Amino acid sequence: MARGNYSIDLIKQMAECDANYIRLLRLVPQLQAYKDKSFLEYAILCAADNDEFEIDYCAQTTEPEKFLEGISTEFCIAERSSDDEKVTVMIKILEAFKYTTTLEIVQKPEFRQWMTNPSMLVRVYHDASTAEVVSYQGHRHLQARYPQPNPMMYHADEKMQVNQFLGEWLTHCLKVGRSLQEPDILLNS
Repeated sequence: MARGNYSIDLIKQMAECDANYIRLLRLVPQLQAYKDKSFLEYAILCAADNDEFEIDYCAQTTEPEKFLEGISTEFCIAERSSDDEKVTVMIKILEAFKYTTTLEIVQKPEFRQWMTNPSMLVRVYHDASTAEVVSYQGHRHLQARYPQPNPMMYHADEKMQVNQFLGEWLTHCLKVGRSLQEPDILLNS
């Protein structure tokens, strides 16, 4: 069978990245504050729950989007019956800027005996409503196309495959994931 040159399907790649952005908005609702620029409102809501936080800090800062750095969301995607341990996916906001956010997505606990746990850095572009993988398992600067063969043993479409895997992983979290955080229940009195 003859091997043809891999050609980049930019429309398909962008569609996958756009769909990943929508999935991330559903899994990490705090990202909506970046989309609609409601950082201050989010800070006030969090301040109501945390007496130690000062609202003045967020109102005076020139970069209110930085307030969301460090926030994480964790989902249970499976339970191992043998030792009652939960398999979780954690999504953490590492960096926050006006138009971009960098997320770290990792699966825990470590299963080093038979597999390597997925670990990704994802750059979210709020102005373009898209999200792409910038690092997978510590491999950074993935190119859109790799020559075959190559020294790193990447597939010709490695970047596309990694973004598709992110989509499948996030879809799995949406289908079977259960948040480990207790929901705030408001009762009308």
